[in-house]
Amino acid sequence: MLFDLYDTLVHASPGNAFYHRVPAALGIDRDRWHACYRALGRAAMLGEVPDMATRVGLACRHAGYPADSEVITAVVRDQLAHFYAGISLDPQALSTVDRLRAAGVRLAIVSNAAHSSERVLDILGLRTRMDAVILSCSLGVLKPDPRIYRVALDALRIDAEDAAFVGDGRDSELRGARELGLRTLLVDRELPHTMSARADADLCCADLAGVKRALLPGG
Repeated sequence: MLFDLYDTLVHASPGNAFYHRVPAALGIDRDRWHACYRALGRAAMLGEVPDMATRVGLACRHAGYPADSEVITAVVRDQLAHFYAGISLDPQALSTVDRLRAAGVRLAIVSNAAHSSERVLDILGLRTRMDAVILSCSLGVLKPDPRIYRVALDALRIDAEDAAFVGDGRDSELRGARELGLRTLLVDRELPHTMSARADADLCCADLAGVKRALLPGG
């Protein structure tokens, strides 16, 4: 079983205090900086931006506010706890994962994510519950590239036709999994991309409890 991470097992608050506190501490315009920070998302998920301080610094430069690297590093260090506090487990995540593990299902996380997500897995107790963790930042490819699913399948030592992918459908992730031969389950969060994702789902579930019920007898 392959799980997406964001909007599937965990949720990131759009009002995360980190995005307010960092520009305030640096004395720069928040909206301009945040737009540049977000524009670096793809590069961060591909591993081209190695850490949060680098991403914050690049966003400052792109926004027209170059700052001393030591100052940026200190600000990020002071504010990083707010970043992680803004990411929370789905209320049904651990019960779903633990029930699947108890049933003998091998589990992996396959996520388009930056290096900062490594700590998310540890803070929220997900890493120790997984047989494999495949993040795009380490592999250098993004879903729906088939390579990211194949790496996960190889790590679990299973074939695509014996596996399923569970996600919220962002980035055409269900389509990529289905084209490789995996069964696809959409956790339908009614997000902006949900409508198009439904066409790529073998099964739509309202939440993770629905995924558990669909996969396990008496789940």
